[in-house]
Amino acid sequence: MFSKSIKNHPALIFILKTVFYFIVILLLIYLYGYYGAGQEPFIYNEF
Repeated sequence: MFSKSIKNHPALIFILKTVFYFIVILLLIYLYGYYGAGQEPFIYNEF
């Protein structure tokens, strides 16, 4: 009965989704920096 009321609470669902997507974005930023993407010089910088 308690968990059913939590699952249907819109503010809690919004907060949990926001935290989840924030963690996903941070993970993507971390992986982008970790694998060295963007470290090579851009080909059009010299034009």
